[in-house]
Amino acid sequence: MTYIHPDDPVVQAFAKQLSRSGIELRTVCGELLAWFDHHVIYSRMNAPFFPLQRSDLDVLSMKSGTCGDYASLIVSVLTVMGFEAGYAYVRRDCYGDAQDHFCAAVLDGDAHILVDATQPYRKWHGFDCPHREYDLLSPAAFEARIKAEEQYWSDYAQRLNHPMLAGFLYAPWLHMERVEETDDILEQIFFLISCSDPSAPTLYAYYHQDRRDSRKLPVMAEIDKNGIRFLFSVRESDDLWDMDQWSAPYEEAQIPANFSSKALDTLKGNIPVFMKQAEDIFRQAGVGSLYEFARHGA
Repeated sequence: MTYIHPDDPVVQAFAKQLSRSGIELRTVCGELLAWFDHHVIYSRMNAPFFPLQRSDLDVLSMKSGTCGDYASLIVSVLTVMGFEAGYAYVRRDCYGDAQDHFCAAVLDGDAHILVDATQPYRKWHGFDCPHREYDLLSPAAFEARIKAEEQYWSDYAQRLNHPMLAGFLYAPWLHMERVEETDDILEQIFFLISCSDPSAPTLYAYYHQDRRDSRKLPVMAEIDKNGIRFLFSVRESDDLWDMDQWSAPYEEAQIPANFSSKALDTLKGNIPVFMKQAEDIFRQAGVGSLYEFARHGA
């Protein structure tokens, strides 16, 4: 599969529509990022299994995707407009957090700048995003890397006798649900799933509170066939994904009163809504036990 199609009439028509305001790089990228704001959601729920990595055409038709999918559309559009564009694999983001993340990179004069359509970067740092540690990849290098990863996870799913798990194993992040947004803050719930053991899948739900210069996860939930447990960030951490920040897990009835919060209430209310949306997906993938538990236990 090829991930960018700058010669395709659909992509060229889309690029032409965006360039009506001019072809200056900042203007074009601003139009692109605004289009993502209004037309695309961060989700793999409408195609969780295949394709594992979506192309520019997939994003345009599905109006959804994740970071690498977003980057491919940006790379393709900028290529149509005559810019030299590729990818950045981000290891540490602009907040200083360790990440496994892709965004677009474009040559501007003698230097590459990053264009990131994934939230929360898009809201405050989308154009010329100041990610701290990253590797630049040409479109060909990106394609080779992604195809190798897709093959690895497809083979692994076959060895597990669960071929439908390939998409979950390759890209376990499922969906980001926006719950509140102002000029100063963006609050979202991020769902991801671990299916390395199909008999014991675990769904994780993280409550993100993002600002221009800081990010935090005040509460998370882990859901498996044995129950739903909530964990709270109780220790200062320099990295968003530092596991040492979390409290002991609590079942809902055991949560101490001092952990009560609007974020907790919102997370508890959002989980059964998400699980209902994911019912058919989990059953098709062979991890229906997770849904069955959550339906009765949430």
